[in-house]
Amino acid sequence: MKIPKRDVVKFVVKSVLSKKSAGTQQELSGLVNAELRKVDPDYSVSGKRLREIALTISEVKIEVRVRKGGTPKRCPSCSSSLKKTWDRNLRGRKVLRDLICHKCGYRGTTGRWSPSKYGFSMKK
Repeated sequence: MKIPKRDVVKFVVKSVLSKKSAGTQQELSGLVNAELRKVDPDYSVSGKRLREIALTISEVKIEVRVRKGGTPKRCPSCSSSLKKTWDRNLRGRKVLRDLICHKCGYRGTTGRWSPSKYGFSMKK
């Protein structure tokens, strides 16, 4: 198994997403790996690396769906820092309302912090 360079993966992601959007990271990984194997049968890219590369492409829109889970310290999608938004409850205590990543668009709200699905498409 050979690991393709970032530029090759970026080009293949753009070409795949220009034809069809991917509803999950696994679907995108399958489409991209199929295209990469046409170039070289030994090429392969993991889902995590593919997501990280797709985050750097400005033409790609990534939708992150979240589910219940623990509060992350860093962005679960791209590992950058998160902006916290606080509210006060009826008793006057501070309560964490939102976690927002300005780099990738991740947004977790009140108890729903863990990503469950990533959707990939081209921006219009």
